[in-house]
Amino acid sequence: MRASMRRGIAACAAIPLLILFAAPAAHAEGEEQDPASTLSGRIAEAAASGAATPEEIAEAAALPVDGEGSLTFDSAERITGSVMFDAAPDEAQLAAVRASGAEIETVLEMFAAATVKIAPEHLEALAAVPGVASAIPALKPFTGTDRSTAVVGLRGEIAALTGAAPAVAPAAATPAGAPCGPIPIEADAPLNADDARSGFGVDGTGVTIGIISDSFAKTTAPTSWQNDVESGALPGPENPCGRTLPVEIVSDQQSGSDEGRAMAQLVHGIAPGAKLLFADAGSSDIGMAQNIFNLAQAGADIIVDDITWPSETYYQQGFISVAIEEVKAQGITYFTSAGNSTGIGSSGASTGKPISSWQTTAYRPTACPAWLLDPSGDPLDGQTVDCLDFDPDPAADTPYDTLQIRDNLYNGQAQLQPIGSIGEPLHGVTTGYVLRFYEVVDAATDDVELIGQVGQFGPTHPGFMGAVTVDENTEVRMVMVRTAHDPDPAARQPAVFLSFIRGGGAIADRAHLGNAELGAAATDWVGETVFGHGADGSAISVASLHWDDPAQVRDYSSLGPGTLLYEPVRTDAAAPSARLPQPVIVPTPHVAAVDGTQTTFFGEDEGAPGAPEYRFYGTSAAAPNAAAVAALGLSYAPGLRGAALGQLVLETARGTAAGGPVNPYAPGFSDAEVFGAGIVDANALLERIYADSPTPGQIAGFATTAVTHTSLTLGWQAAIDADRYVIELFTGEPVPANAVEASQLAADQLSHAFTGLSPATAYTVRLTPFSVLGKAGTAAVLPVTTANAPVVPTPQPVPQPAPDPQSAGAKNLRQTGGESSTPLIIGAVALVVLGGAAVALAVAQRRKRAAANGMDEAGDDIG
Repeated sequence: MRASMRRGIAACAAIPLLILFAAPAAHAEGEEQDPASTLSGRIAEAAASGAATPEEIAEAAALPVDGEGSLTFDSAERITGSVMFDAAPDEAQLAAVRASGAEIETVLEMFAAATVKIAPEHLEALAAVPGVASAIPALKPFTGTDRSTAVVGLRGEIAALTGAAPAVAPAAATPAGAPCGPIPIEADAPLNADDARSGFGVDGTGVTIGIISDSFAKTTAPTSWQNDVESGALPGPENPCGRTLPVEIVSDQQSGSDEGRAMAQLVHGIAPGAKLLFADAGSSDIGMAQNIFNLAQAGADIIVDDITWPSETYYQQGFISVAIEEVKAQGITYFTSAGNSTGIGSSGASTGKPISSWQTTAYRPTACPAWLLDPSGDPLDGQTVDCLDFDPDPAADTPYDTLQIRDNLYNGQAQLQPIGSIGEPLHGVTTGYVLRFYEVVDAATDDVELIGQVGQFGPTHPGFMGAVTVDENTEVRMVMVRTAHDPDPAARQPAVFLSFIRGGGAIADRAHLGNAELGAAATDWVGETVFGHGADGSAISVASLHWDDPAQVRDYSSLGPGTLLYEPVRTDAAAPSARLPQPVIVPTPHVAAVDGTQTTFFGEDEGAPGAPEYRFYGTSAAAPNAAAVAALGLSYAPGLRGAALGQLVLETARGTAAGGPVNPYAPGFSDAEVFGAGIVDANALLERIYADSPTPGQIAGFATTAVTHTSLTLGWQAAIDADRYVIELFTGEPVPANAVEASQLAADQLSHAFTGLSPATAYTVRLTPFSVLGKAGTAAVLPVTTANAPVVPTPQPVPQPAPDPQSAGAKNLRQTGGESSTPLIIGAVALVVLGGAAVALAVAQRRKRAAANGMDEAGDDIG
């Protein structure tokens, strides 16, 4: 491990963020810094000198004109700035800020800070407002998307693609598992996500994933948000795959390329059942911290971002990291992209080595070179300065590093975008410095031309960022000039980190490659490029591998480890944090996933004419794929949250020994410094969750409570950790051939009856407890025999009474009607009816005869 090579640096885990045991370090008074040596001062000076357009101000401040790392201008040509107060501002202080010409966008009380819009020329006046500790420009953030194709050869072949889509299931399968969606899930196979979904029956349902990137719904070509829903690439009401829960927008106020929508497509492909949230990165690093809290409040279980703010701190956890640690304490698992800053040397001693950064454990002052000052007029002229010695050999002083720029650059040029920090805490800076770049015209005569100067953000900020354009096949000298420092001879010399967040791949060779070969005595290292919250251990940092050959590491994927020297930035006041008892080496990146997979609109179109195939490259694509795998794990085990879930993602990743990625930089960089634990593996994650889950305890009190000749009723006591039971009935031995029936019972159902059984039959009942993840406990087995069938008595003949000699009629009736009295009654009624009928007939005949004689019924004459 390279961590063991660092002199005086202990290899240990990063300390918990919010535990501040030591008192804050006092702010040592240093020499007064020249405002022109800071980014804020140069912007204000350029504007005051007549620079009116964004292009003119960017040139004067050595910044990109647009895109990542550039200033944010509004329609009134005001820039966005970050203001830190000595303490939480009151209304009087806010009024004073407005009086300086600033429009307050947001007050972030947790950080005693605000974001503002201000005219560039008023930036220093804002910093002078009583109670304002600092005011610096908020440069646009960097995403983890690889955009290095502007320079030919910076990262070799993009992916060594086969030209044909792999045989994998399409994206966003329906809830029933049927394929659906417009693009294939090319991350499925290398991450074993398809096996996990089918084998464990999970799809992310029940999990909410928050995504932070540049924007979500700002572009409509080649597809819009609505197009993506209708095609099945994203969930929503018109989704044809049955995934109708729409993406919830928490914040989408910043301009951007909708990289967040592309990230959402990747998450949805692997975990189509998950609910998705989106928030932009805010207008500053403090604004992004606030959006992290907003996503947590909106219900996020997992958050993933692909953002690096240039103003983040390197040697201590900054505002974003504070927010990450706080939401992690709430049970949220947090992923971020490791970055795409690595450049590989291609000539001389640098061939095949990562060379796009340089750092040392302590600033080594030496005399500056004679050619440092610009003869046509130099702001450093007359100042007392010294320069950083890049040569670790005590016997040699070299006040500059030499960078050989490649040939065959795009349009013959490349833009180096340096980023870095002095090893001092925010608001505890005593060192002032500038980073200068000179193109060598004639090395023999030291004929050089100053082509760029990059200054630190402000007098209280330890970091810097800028941009310098270099021509192909040239030699460039990089000089760090110290313009102010603590004059106490006993003062500690600060560490230095110098890197290129973009453009490092344009460097073919550099003169100073460190002295890591000295092992524990080493002081200088080259190649470590992780930065900000991707480097400080707060988030799970994700490296990139080829989607179609996951053994290969992308040559732009940022390398670790990171280094912490100070406690996290303070949120209660603009005051320096205490120095750690000893430096902490942070193992990062933590894990790897694949990139280069397809989206409907975002990335490089590598398809045939008329058949676009957009491929999303960079750790920006790897991070959401890793987060989606974690979502499958959380969907399977909802109780496994926060750090516990993240740790299992790392522990189940496939390292080199398990057929994972291969380290191309060994022995200079360890596996952990290249791809962390290895490639995330969804199937291994869920298998591990299952294996680690509790096994239900023993079943006690299993016995019959009632037995009849056709039924069995059984009862038992609940088993610990049982989520459900399966009860089975067998005739005889409990083997499949003897199975009669089986039922699944809820955890609170502690009795069961079998009915319709055979009498006097030997049965076996087996009762098995299962955990929530389906792990079976020890079965309880009970042999039971049904009761004998009840004895039914045989019917006996009834004795006949002796005949009654007095009534033959009765005898006849008895013979006719049997022993029942009903026939007797019927016979009597019949006699009455028949007798009545005879009387009626006689009366009728009498009337007939009387009528014939002319008399009525009584014998009277009726004539």
